[in-house]
Formats: sequence, C-alpha cells, structure tokens
Amino acid sequence: MLDKNFCTLKPYKSLEELLTKELFFSKSLIKKFLSKRKLQYSLKERDEILIPYEILNSGYINPVYSGEEIQVLKEDENFIAVNKPAGIHGHAHNYSETNTVLNFIRSEKNFPVFLQKSAEAESNLLYRLDRETSGVLIFAKNMKSFKSVRGSFAESAKEKTYLAVVSGKFDQEGDHEHYLESFGEKGSKMRTSESGNKKVRIATKLVNYNSEKDISLLEVRLGQGVRHQIRCQLSAIGFPILGDDLYGGQLSERLFLHAYKYKIELDSSSFEAESKEEKLFLSLFDLNSCL
Repeated sequence: MLDKNFCTLKPYKSLEELLTKELFFSKSLIKKFLSKRKLQYSLKERDEILIPYEILNSGYINPVYSGEEIQVLKEDENFIAVNKPAGIHGHAHNYSETNTVLNFIRSEKNFPVFLQKSAEAESNLLYRLDRETSGVLIFAKNMKSFKSVRGSFAESAKEKTYLAVVSGKFDQEGDHEHYLESFGEKGSKMRTSESGNKKVRIATKLVNYNSEKDISLLEVRLGQGVRHQIRCQLSAIGFPILGDDLYGGQLSERLFLHAYKYKIELDSSSFEAESKEEKLFLSLFDLNSCL
C-alpha cells in the first residue's frame, strides 16, 4: 500500500502535535511507524506531509490476503469457524500485515462487522490460538453475538477440545490442575507455581499410541484457558508437546497442537465446529479412525 500525502492548513510545532492533537492518533501508534526525528519536524501552513497507511488505516483490516487457502468449517447467521493453518496469526497487529486469518475472512467475506474500524486488533475473534497452533478458530459475525459470548466466555464455551502429540507412551490420563505464572523476557513463557489467584485445569486422554515412532496422540479438554496453558501443563506432567522446544519438546516440523472442536452456546442456540484435517497430524495418525 502507498502512503498518503496531505497538505496542512495551519502551522504546527511538530508532526507529532498534528497527528496526536489534531488527528487523534495515539503516541504509541505513531512511534511504531515514524522516527523521533520525523515526529519533531515542524510544519508550516500548506506544507505537504507523508503519513504512512499503517497509521491512517489503524483499526481496519487489510482486504488483501497473501497466504494459503483457508478452509471454512461452518457458518451461520452469528458465527464463522475456519480451520486455521499452523504458522499464521489469527489477527494482524497492523494494517500492513496480510497473512492472517482475519485478512482471509476480510478478503472473502463482506460482513459489515469486518469492514468497520475496531479499537481491538482481534476484531470479533472469540478466542486466540498461538501462531504455531492449528485448528478451529471462531469469529462472531456481528457485535451483538461477539459481546454476548465474550462477556461470559467461560459459560458460553461449552467445549474446548484439542489434540496434541507427545513423545513416548502417555500414562497420565485424567485431570491436571496447576497454578500458572508468566516469566522470562516480557512474560513470554508460562510456568507452574506453588500458589496463585486461580488454578487452571486440563483433562487428558490417550487416543492412540504409535509404537513405531514412539509417540502418543492425546485428547486434551481445556478448562478456563490461559496463554500457553496446554503447552505448559503437559510439560509440567512430563510430556511436552512434540515440536514445542520452548517447553522442552523434541524438535519437529511443527508444534503438534491442534484445536479439534469448539462448541459455543448463545441464548438457546449452539454453534459447534470441528477439524479433523491437518496434514502433518494425518501423517502420524488417522484422525478419523482415532476419534
């Protein structure tokens, strides 16, 4: 996208003053795309200035999608569920990004809610999946449904089931509860702790064991859900996910965590989507025969 030229109608002591006090862009936003030197540049009447598209279109979803085709799993009047590939984000962090699930939906669908400016980057995304995680990802198609579900997600999300591949024969079936806390640079990682504000829970079940490769396919049911919860908790019980080197897993083609099924309830209706199609999982296990 090309940047845009503007002509000032009056003088400003700095470009930053124009952008923040006249055009109401946040300081944190403009500092991402303009250097300190440029922001301090003084402006005279009728000066021409160049404003990056990332600033002008902040809050909007770029209608260009540059990634691989994404499968739409299910759609009704309130929600749309897609099969998110591993290796891409669910939403963009700025307008210049074009390889996210939201870019795909915006390029393929003309739902009014995705055409509007949003203060939240997620833009009607009901929950997040890590970039490395594949599977079911659900968006609300209108603000009423989004606010209803997000306002009480713990009650609205009736099922959150994942598939994970771990090394060895899994022997830790059942419920696992831990206190989790963030640590590391900018809280980039989670770890278990002796105490905390609230315990989190996962329930694990062995689905299949591949003796030739010495790996296990697990079904993991998620409780309330916090960042990196499944990855951290499986590592804590001695079975880090295959490909999850951040939590002690063996190196592999990808992180083998997949959102298999989500069920959302809204008022008296429900929306359920599942994904059994993930090529690297299928190279290890036949998901249709296992589940």
